[in-house]
Amino acid sequence: MKNRQRRVRAIELSLTPQQVVMVWLKDAFQAGTFEEGSRHSPPYRGVIANEVLYSVRNGMKGQPEPQVEQAVLQARREADVLFNLIVGANVGVIENSERREREYIFLCGYLSAEIRGKASKERVQTLRSAVLIFLERVIILECAIDQLVAERFNGQPVLFNDCSVKLEEQLQMAEVVSEHFNLLARSVGTAEMNLEELRNSLQSETDCQVSIWVHLARTAALSLFGTEKEMHDAMEQYSRRFEQKFGEASGNAADA
Repeated sequence: MKNRQRRVRAIELSLTPQQVVMVWLKDAFQAGTFEEGSRHSPPYRGVIANEVLYSVRNGMKGQPEPQVEQAVLQARREADVLFNLIVGANVGVIENSERREREYIFLCGYLSAEIRGKASKERVQTLRSAVLIFLERVIILECAIDQLVAERFNGQPVLFNDCSVKLEEQLQMAEVVSEHFNLLARSVGTAEMNLEELRNSLQSETDCQVSIWVHLARTAALSLFGTEKEMHDAMEQYSRRFEQKFGEASGNAADA
């Protein structure tokens, strides 16, 4: 048994920063929920940072200490960005779930009342705007997580079981709301909602959400493994980029 443990430890000491995070994530999934993980002692963030330190130092034995320290710092930043992205995605699901549950109750009541009453095209078009906002928020969250998983984690899921359940509940709510709205739309002869078409139309918004998570993850990593100047520079660069993006969006809306 001891020989097996030594072999496993030797493998762990040769992992890349991304692989360290992947191993931690699989173990954390088995250990419990995201809520339980947030109370883990020692904190998972520190555990990952230490494992990266051991791995880099083990792989750079005999090399000059300044080079080793720089490599450790860079590797810790890379791993911490990934860790923060995982946290951001799970927190996003939890926060989104609380808001969508309140909106879902309101929308279902409103839709049911309109279905039982005498809805007009004008009233349905007004209701469409509220339904569309609800659906877009759920779809953007789902697509952003899928994109993050594909681009940063080689397809490995990043949601803990409790958060995965919450996301699935939101998707089910979106299905119910769209079905109710489509029933109402058919009754007055107006356009229905198509979730797949809506999903395909939201790539820009999905990219924006992923970009926000990445920025926040990098800023958080620099707050721990960087200088104050590096962190502030990252925040300013992000602010300028999004001011320009939103300015272009406003200009396009005005031209339209």
